[in-house]
Amino acid sequence: MKKSVVVIDDKPLILRSIVQTVDWNSLGCTVVGQAEDGIEGKRIIHDKQPDILITDIKMPGMSGLDLAEYMHLAFPQSKTILITGYQDFEYAKRAVKLGVYDIIVKPVRNDELQRIIGLAVHELDSARQELSQRAERDEAFNQLEERHQNSLPSLRSQFVSELIGGSVPHDDKLAETTASLGLAWNRCTVLIVRSKRPLAAVQGADSLSISPMLHGAMTEMAQLAAARREFEIIDSYRHDDLVLACLFPKPLTPRELKMKLQSFCHDFIELVRQRHGLTICIAVSPVYRQLQDLRQAYEGASALMDTSFFHTEGQVLFPEMVEPSGEGGKFSIIRDLEQFNRMLEQVSSDEMIGHLEQIIAHIRAYSEGNIRVAKGLISDVCLAAARYYYRATGDEFGFDRSINEVLEDIYRLRDMREASDYLAAFIKTVKTKLSGDDKEYSLVVKESVDYINGRFAENISLTAVAEHFGLSPSYLSRLLRAETGINFVDLVAKARIEAAKRLLRDPRLKVNEVGEMVGYKEYAYFYQVFKKTEGISPKEFKNRSKES
Repeated sequence: MKKSVVVIDDKPLILRSIVQTVDWNSLGCTVVGQAEDGIEGKRIIHDKQPDILITDIKMPGMSGLDLAEYMHLAFPQSKTILITGYQDFEYAKRAVKLGVYDIIVKPVRNDELQRIIGLAVHELDSARQELSQRAERDEAFNQLEERHQNSLPSLRSQFVSELIGGSVPHDDKLAETTASLGLAWNRCTVLIVRSKRPLAAVQGADSLSISPMLHGAMTEMAQLAAARREFEIIDSYRHDDLVLACLFPKPLTPRELKMKLQSFCHDFIELVRQRHGLTICIAVSPVYRQLQDLRQAYEGASALMDTSFFHTEGQVLFPEMVEPSGEGGKFSIIRDLEQFNRMLEQVSSDEMIGHLEQIIAHIRAYSEGNIRVAKGLISDVCLAAARYYYRATGDEFGFDRSINEVLEDIYRLRDMREASDYLAAFIKTVKTKLSGDDKEYSLVVKESVDYINGRFAENISLTAVAEHFGLSPSYLSRLLRAETGINFVDLVAKARIEAAKRLLRDPRLKVNEVGEMVGYKEYAYFYQVFKKTEGISPKEFKNRSKES
C-alpha cells in the first residue's frame, strides 16, 4: 500500500520541483496534497491525514514547526521532513523536540531528499509491521486467555472429580494445579444433590438422573447462591448425581459454616423447584481443611444420602442428623411376606393397600439402613403379586411392563415413600386386571383369551382352541367377536404385538429375534402386522424406546 505525502512550501518553484522531480512511484509513495502556505497546508493535512509531510520551516500564516507540532499530535505515527536554510538552524532544535524525522538544508538536492523519503518509508513499514505483529500477538494472547477462562470451569470440575475419585497428586503438584485453577480455600465440604421426582408407578418410570443440560442450569444457580454467601462452588457429575464441592476462602466457626450451608441449601432447593419443577434432596458432608480430603467428604455425603431412602421428611441432610438403626423386625419379615401372599388371594385391593403401611414399616426395620436389602424385599413383594397374577390367568405378559422393567423401576426408587406409592399402584393394577377380566367376559371367553395369551407364540389356530374347549370353531368365533369386539386372528395378533412391544424395549434383543419369539417365523409378516397395528415399524418402535 502506497504511502501518502503532503508537500507545503511558500516558494512555488521549490514546491513544483519537489512534487514533479521526485520518483514517488519507486519510493512507494503518492502525493495527495500540496499548499503554498501553512494555513492551507494544515487544512490539507487534516483532510488527507498523510503518512509523510514535507514542509519548509518558515512560511506565512503558519510555520513548518507549527505544522510539525500538529502532525505529531494528530498523527503520531507519521513522519515530518523539514526544509530549512543555515540561518534557520536554531529552529532545528525545536524540531527535534517535536519528533521531526529529518531536516534537509537548502538548497535541496533531489537525491538527498529521495534518500531521506525512502528511509522514512522504510521506518513507516517497519513500525506498521511491528504494530501488526504486536496486534496479532495481543489477539492471540487474548484468544488464549479467553479459551483458558472458558475452559476453567471444566478444568476445575475435572480436577475436583479426580480428587473425589481418589486421584490426589503430590503436594507440589497439588499446589501448582490449585494455583493455576485459581482455587482458594480455608475449609471445604461436599454436597450431593439428587432428584426426588416420584416414579410413575407400573405404567412406566422416567429417569431420575439429572440431565447434563439441567446439570448446567442447576450449577449456575448454585454458584450464584454461593457467591452471595461468599464461598465458591465447583460442580462435578458422579453416578447420576450432581456433586458440589464448596470452598470457603475465609476462616469460619462451625456454627457460621452450618448457617451458610443451611441458608444456601434451602434457597437452592426452592430455586430448582420454582424454575424446573424439580424436588431435590441434598446431603452435606463433614467440613475438612484440605482438598485431599474431598474423597472422604464425598464418601461421607454419599453414606448420608443413602439414609434419605429411609428418612423422607427432610430435604437437607447434615452429618449429625444420622441416627442409629433400630433393632427388631428380623424375626417377622418372612412371616409378613407369607401373610402378604395369602392376602393377595383373600382380600380386596383397598384392604391390601391399607396393609402396605405395615409391610413398609417392617421392611424399613429389617433393612437397618441397607438400601439393597430394602429394595430386595420390595422386589419380592412385586414378584409375589406378579406370580399371583400368573397363577390366576396363566398369562406371563399381562402387564404393560416386563418383570425386568419392574425390577429396574424398583432399583431407581429414591425413598420409602416412593416405594409405598409404587407398591400400592402395582397391587392395584394386579387386582383391577383380575377383577376386570372376571366381570367383562363369560367364563368360556375368559378361558379362551387366557389360552390365547398363554400360547400365542405357538402355531395356534381357532380350530385347535375350539377343540380344546369342546366347542365348534364357528360358535367360538361368534362368541369371541361378540364379547371382545374382535375376531380370533386379531386376538392372537394383539397378544403377539403387545408381547413384542415389551420385548422390543429390551436392548439385548434384535428385532427379528422378537418376531420369532412371539410366533412370527417370517420377519416380513411380523413387520406387516406390527406396522398395521402400531402405525410404525418394529425397528422404529425399538429406536423410540431407546430415546424415551
